Amino acid sequence: MKKTLVLLLLITSTVSSQEWIQDNNRTTVLFKIKNLGLTVDGGFKTSVIKTNLDTKDLSNSYINATITVNSIFTGIEARDKHLLETDYFDASNHEKIILKSSKLTKDVNGNIILFAKLSIKGITKEMEIPLEVFEDNSMLAIKASMLVNRKNFNVGGRSILLSNNVKIKVEYSATK
Repeated sequence: MKKTLVLLLLITSTVSSQEWIQDNNRTTVLFKIKNLGLTVDGGFKTSVIKTNLDTKDLSNSYINATITVNSIFTGIEARDKHLLETDYFDASNHEKIILKSSKLTKDVNGNIILFAKLSIKGITKEMEIPLEVFEDNSMLAIKASMLVNRKNFNVGGRSILLSNNVKIKVEYSATK
C-alpha cells in the first residue's frame, strides 16, 4: 500500500511540473524601435520558449527562451541583413539571444514577475519582467512587454538617430 501511494505521489508531482509544449503558430517575439523619428517594427521568426510554469507553485517553475538571431525580420531585406552585422547583433559570432529565468514571484497584487538573465552578444543583464498569464489544465498563454536598452548590449553602436530603448513584446502559447 505504501509503495502504491509513493508511486502515485511521484507520478502526480511529475505531471504537475511537466514542461508545456509551445504552439509555434501562436508564439511571437516582436520589437519596435524609433529610427530617424520613424517606428521600425520587426521580430524574430524562430524562438523556443520552455516553461513548466505552474501558477500555484512558482518556486519550481521556470521560463527559458532561445531566439535565433538570423531569424530577424523587419520587412526590408537589406536592413535585416545589416542587423546581422557586427555593429548590431553580430550573428556570425552570437547566433542566439538567451533568456534564462532565475525565479518567478507574485507581487502584492498577485501579478507574476519573471526575474531572468538576458544575454545578447555575450553580454548578460538581469531583467525583471511583468507577465500576464492565462492558464487552465491544458492551455497556457503568457504575454510580456518590456523595454530593453540596446546600448547595454552593444547593439547599434553610437547612433544618435536610433532610440536607445527597444520595446519588446512576447506572446507565448502552449499546451500540455
